[in-house]
Amino acid sequence: MRFDVLLGDALIGWSALEFGDPPTGVAYGRFYPSDLYVPSVHAGPAIGLRVRPEGGDEFFEQAAGVHIEDLSDDFGPDGIEVSIIGMDSETYARFFPHHVADYEKQFRSR
Repeated sequence: MRFDVLLGDALIGWSALEFGDPPTGVAYGRFYPSDLYVPSVHAGPAIGLRVRPEGGDEFFEQAAGVHIEDLSDDFGPDGIEVSIIGMDSETYARFFPHHVADYEKQFRSR
């Protein structure tokens, strides 16, 4: 699943949010910038960043924030990551059931 990253109504990129930490409500992954992405404006805890499932109209409003970490000067295009921080557990389980399953599996295998 892809997730759009927007500032206002401008689509600045996307991510698969392929990694996560369910207990803290964090999902993160590589960020693929669009032509509208400007590192000096959008990287860091930029005000107004929002994330939604690709093409959808439902945003992760309950999240504590969205953060873009841009280390592309050092690591190239692979060095940009986006994180959604502090999602509620219901939203997290709905959109990231694979993260929840992976987290729970580590306790069953002991």
